[in-house]
Amino acid sequence: MAVSRIVQLAETIQSNTAKVDTHFTLQNLPSPSFDHDFPASLPEEIEQARNAIIDAADEITDLMQGSKELLEVPPALPSVLGLQLVNKFGVATSLAPDEQVSFAELAARCDLPVSDLRRIVRYCISRHIFKEPQMGFVAHTAASRTLATNEEIRDRVWLSCEQIWPAAAHLGDAIEKWRGSEEVNETGYNLAHNTELSFFGTMERNPEHERRFANVMRALKTAPDAAAPIKHLLSSFDWASVGTVVDVGGSHGALSIEIVRNYPSITCTVQDLPEVVAQGSRNIPGDVAERVKFMAHDFFKPQPVHGADVYFLGWILHDWSDKNAISILRSLIPALKNGAYVVLYEMSVPPPGILPFYKEKMIRAADLGLKALFNGKERDAEDWKQLFHDADPRFKFLGLSVAPGFPSAVIQTQWEQSSIAKSP
Repeated sequence: MAVSRIVQLAETIQSNTAKVDTHFTLQNLPSPSFDHDFPASLPEEIEQARNAIIDAADEITDLMQGSKELLEVPPALPSVLGLQLVNKFGVATSLAPDEQVSFAELAARCDLPVSDLRRIVRYCISRHIFKEPQMGFVAHTAASRTLATNEEIRDRVWLSCEQIWPAAAHLGDAIEKWRGSEEVNETGYNLAHNTELSFFGTMERNPEHERRFANVMRALKTAPDAAAPIKHLLSSFDWASVGTVVDVGGSHGALSIEIVRNYPSITCTVQDLPEVVAQGSRNIPGDVAERVKFMAHDFFKPQPVHGADVYFLGWILHDWSDKNAISILRSLIPALKNGAYVVLYEMSVPPPGILPFYKEKMIRAADLGLKALFNGKERDAEDWKQLFHDADPRFKFLGLSVAPGFPSAVIQTQWEQSSIAKSP
């Protein structure tokens, strides 16, 4: 008799949980709980077991809910409810890491009615964010303590809950109003915030907005779970053969710093908006300060640094529609010498059914989030190849290398100035 799917999933959870538990025991680590942080990094085998548990638990939850319950409560909604309000009103930062206070005291600190504060916090408690150690009093769990003490996490919550989520809620209206639009100011974001400015246009006028977004980008590029993809970035292109790199839209230079630390012969110029590069320049580590320089530049305008060996764009083009991504690539052309490389570090979406549903869901959600916010998009391998061809056939597509276990990819092209091709 065939084993049912739910039993298969339960066995996957059981066997991999045993592996994780054994690792924690042998390393004398506390077993995972809601009162302390999970380790930032795990050995590869244990990380694979952890991912298998999450994948199986996600699928078995959907199966055991059944279609009616799955449709009645959209999966993303519980993740946003409460957390958005907690971050907006500074609830976590109003509670010291090891403090326990009454709802009334915390409400006063947040300038909220007690009844509203209690409802918000008790909802979050059901998500293991905060706890109520005794009736009427609030204390931190590991999650709320992280929110209180980690500015990068607060900025990520701000981006997800206060920018992407409202935009996503208006995505259908935007598609209906501006059918087929590739414009950055014809999006769910514009409808949600009642503005004609794009997300990036708003950012240019709001330094705090700009700072928080740059902070999120730096955090994503340097997070512990980014270590394997970055290792792939460093090994899948022949960086040792080049000397000068222009990091286009490089924010605070996180990826350039990794490149020059691993390849001492390279110098990098990091380009971004004026305030972003000013902050990056102020915070550049001393060991790379001589080889990582910053320059204010709008990447829709002609590239001012001519003759570099590599023009590198890390997590840039997915923010833009095809029309705008092509414009960004074409803006490089006046500066390109024959044989120059254009290297992208981006997500490459695998064909449907390759990844477990949990990971597939995350990628597809990111794709729709980009659509809602910027009219951006995630692309698959053929999309990337076509994008370069449409920008100019003189971009010779050299291939795409996907990081093992991750959808992050290094995409390589080389400029063939002497080839016979029609200019755009």
